[in-house]
Amino acid sequence: MSVVESGEGLDVGGDFYDVFPLGDDRWAFMLGDVCGRGATAAATTALVRHTARAVAPLLPGPEAIVQAINKALLDRPHSHGTGFVTLVYGHLTTHPDGGLDVTLVRAGHTLPLHLGDTHTPRPVTCDGSLLGIVSSPHLQTRHLHLRPAQSLVLYTDGITESRNRDGEQFGEQRLLTALTTERRIGHQEIIDTMTQTLQAFTDTE
Repeated sequence: MSVVESGEGLDVGGDFYDVFPLGDDRWAFMLGDVCGRGATAAATTALVRHTARAVAPLLPGPEAIVQAINKALLDRPHSHGTGFVTLVYGHLTTHPDGGLDVTLVRAGHTLPLHLGDTHTPRPVTCDGSLLGIVSSPHLQTRHLHLRPAQSLVLYTDGITESRNRDGEQFGEQRLLTALTTERRIGHQEIIDTMTQTLQAFTDTE
């Protein structure tokens, strides 16, 4: 799970994320899931991350960058894996009102959630195909504005597909319910809420 208010880092493995500067008060962010685990998945994760960082300063926007990532996946040697990738990739630009303008593309990944003024998370609908399968995946660019104290929550199916002792999945509705509040909450509280709710559901500590 990742919350776009501010952040940085990369977790190599099945799921990964990254945030890096583009200059002029702009930042790129991504959250994705690689088919498979182990060394092959780590190699694919590195390919996605390094391709994005290499082409982002040269291409006009998120859709073109994700298309370049898709081409890199299709061109990789078979020894480096052939599995698909899901991804949310976008750009953040600071706004004079103190908020952020967001432009993003979703490629087969779980829907981001916009936590706005209503205190009820709203899925950010944005069509997009898996990467690493076809040469021209269908992608749709989505624009939104985050006002101060609003958040964009990115997560992987590792949350929604987590199961309890009875084999029941956590699911998207429990995620939405957990993040529905009567007041605005900051990024750390969002993370803490999700962690505690998921631990209670799966009966883990």
